[in-house]
Amino acid sequence: MEECRKDGIPRIESALRHFLHGKECCFGCRLLSGILGLIVSRGADAFGVDEDDIRKQMSDPYWFRGLVSVLMGIGFFGVNRPFIPGAPFQVVWNITRRCNLKCKHCYEYAGHGSGEMGPDEGLRVIETLGDAGVTSLAFSGGEPSIHPAIIDYISRSHENGMYTAMATNGYIFSDREVCREFIDAGLQFVQISIDSIRPEVHDSFRGVDGSWQRACEAVKNFSEHDIFVEVATTVTSENCMHISSMAEFFQDLGADWFMLYNFIPAGRGAENPELDINPRKRYRILCNAYYSNLRGEIQVLSTAPQFAAIATGLSDDRRMIPTHFYNPEYTEETVHLAEFIGGCGAGRFYLSIEPDGDIYPCVFFPHREELRLGNILEDDFQELWKTNKILKTLRDRDKLFGHCGSCENRYICGGCRARALSYLGDVCSPDPGCVNNMREWNKITVEKQTGGV
Repeated sequence: MEECRKDGIPRIESALRHFLHGKECCFGCRLLSGILGLIVSRGADAFGVDEDDIRKQMSDPYWFRGLVSVLMGIGFFGVNRPFIPGAPFQVVWNITRRCNLKCKHCYEYAGHGSGEMGPDEGLRVIETLGDAGVTSLAFSGGEPSIHPAIIDYISRSHENGMYTAMATNGYIFSDREVCREFIDAGLQFVQISIDSIRPEVHDSFRGVDGSWQRACEAVKNFSEHDIFVEVATTVTSENCMHISSMAEFFQDLGADWFMLYNFIPAGRGAENPELDINPRKRYRILCNAYYSNLRGEIQVLSTAPQFAAIATGLSDDRRMIPTHFYNPEYTEETVHLAEFIGGCGAGRFYLSIEPDGDIYPCVFFPHREELRLGNILEDDFQELWKTNKILKTLRDRDKLFGHCGSCENRYICGGCRARALSYLGDVCSPDPGCVNNMREWNKITVEKQTGGV
């Protein structure tokens, strides 16, 4: 992206600062500012939003950073369906394979610390992501909280203007002082994994006695501070019967969101395929999640892209969830917008990075050479985002085949590409987690029973 010679920042950022805050800029940036003002004004009219409210929202640095990425995406890729921002809205960085638990579903097959980059290299990665315009950086693993450089990483991410998050099993955060140390370093969002309201189910799934109690204490401890707290549950055959009662329990603990994760047979999870649930159970769970959002204060979300299609079908009261992450009031404009922002975000809204710097479209993608995008320490990150062939395939819903390719909901859903890849070997194949793909699921079930998987 061309830089403004006066300010030494991308021209589009300089123009936005002039439009929103009247910041001084060169003549070229002022011209661009006028164009951006027209775009914002028309967008506000289209979605029934007051332009002053947009200006106020953009005073938040992370919203501003996201808007810059949107406009950069229009410049790089045009207005495509689905939409592609100028940089990933989020990068999930698995900074370590070390872990203090032994979870049955672990996509990283965590348990050892081999192949990690050094702290200086890690700080360079954060600089690279910040310079590229990444909006949010989420540290994961393994267990990121036990990495020796995690506090430095969080601080550097925050300093570089990225919304800083972490996914954790919560084990060490039963200590209030440890929570405070991470928050003081700049942590703004924490996702804590709890897989049941029954301690014995969680502890068995996570492989360590007492882990449920510590995770619950972690939620309560973090909720005492100004930090967004999400509880994540991987939906499996061991806990699916308890999902409906979890939202209220986690709300009482102090959580802001309750996220339902798909089980995907990657890493250690590939050794436990019996943990997956059939598409009809998933459908019922997502229906219950939709109605839970209408009843309770805690928002229930899901990484299953089918959540969007299910919610659209259930929206008789003119409320809907147009993507699997966001729940606004129903308008015709949000329905239209969902076709641009909805569905699987792998390689489109986010990427994942491994401990050694290898880049993949999603944390659940198998670590195979033909799926590796590059290495952040060796390759041009921004160039990979713009030109990589695997990313181009993932961004083109017209390449999908089977029912996913012909489905009327392919732009708001499109299926989970990691599930399709793990089960059927092709990123464009049908997602066997959907009720419309029961034929594929039944075939997989037969193969499991006969030892084919």
